[in-house]
Amino acid sequence: MAHNDTSRLARRGFLSRLSVAAAGLTTFATSRLLAEPSTAPAPSGGPDGWIDRLTGTDRLLFHTHKQLSPGLAVARNVLTNARDAYGVPEESNSVVVATHGPAISGLFRDDAWQRFAIGERYQIVDPRTGAPSTRNLFLEPQEGRPVDAVVTGLMKRGVIFLVCNVAVLNLAKRVAGAGGDVAAVHNELLAALLPGTVVVPDLFVAMSHAQKRGVSYIFVD
Repeated sequence: MAHNDTSRLARRGFLSRLSVAAAGLTTFATSRLLAEPSTAPAPSGGPDGWIDRLTGTDRLLFHTHKQLSPGLAVARNVLTNARDAYGVPEESNSVVVATHGPAISGLFRDDAWQRFAIGERYQIVDPRTGAPSTRNLFLEPQEGRPVDAVVTGLMKRGVIFLVCNVAVLNLAKRVAGAGGDVAAVHNELLAALLPGTVVVPDLFVAMSHAQKRGVSYIFVD
């Protein structure tokens, strides 16, 4: 065999080994990235399956962080004003409220507020008692908000609510404390979310994917 042929074969073998090694590193890196949020339930159709449900005339995503109230108000206003002022039926619009940080509190059932002291952790005061709330205040009308700006009512009107799994995991760490079983608390928190809530692995990635597919992003916090 000629010297040039031997060199080409050597280079080809090296490149093949390099490709296999790179593939192995990619698989390892991907598994590490996906390991932490693996306990979150996968939305139907994969992490971006919720985007496929946005088929309305206007496709709007409202991002809220500090409290859920602003997201509830604008979602309600868009549905109502588009219907009354623009003649667009509510079912012809697609509205999403995307939450992370303290705003995720409004997507837990009342029993979770009691069990995990959510009102105390996020400094949400019940106006009836003046103390940290032990009930989800966003499930019923509150003073200063439209009477129909409540989570369950808006869900029935087609609004999709997203919660960031990273934020739920961070809350689990706070609840578990030093030496606690974070994974167990994380699973309990996920199970305590309101039915219909969509858990996404990372809210910022999810919002970026939605924008790339033409969904309008509005920060309301």
